Amino acid sequence: MQAFRKLDRSGDGVVTIEDLRGVYNAKYHPKYQNGEWTEEQVFRTFLDSFDSPYDKDGKVTLEEFLNYYAGVSASIDTDVYFIVMMNNAWKLSSSEARDQLR
Repeated sequence: MQAFRKLDRSGDGVVTIEDLRGVYNAKYHPKYQNGEWTEEQVFRTFLDSFDSPYDKDGKVTLEEFLNYYAGVSASIDTDVYFIVMMNNAWKLSSSEARDQLR
């Protein structure tokens, strides 16, 4: 939830390209740097990784985000390691993430 809230800058429960503009810097993506992709393409590809494979609409709902991480968590041995992974990936507070498990 903490990671989703970080992405959902508008607070409307859906992550869009506009939300990403405030939290994700496309200029560091290798394909943007070499001119292969535009900033828009970087954002779209990022969202597509979380978007439902059955409805690629460029918007990521909380349910889609949680489904993505349910799949990720299935390959992780312990909740503690999952928390560490999420904290590192999203630069989250570890105490708040631990509280989410309780």
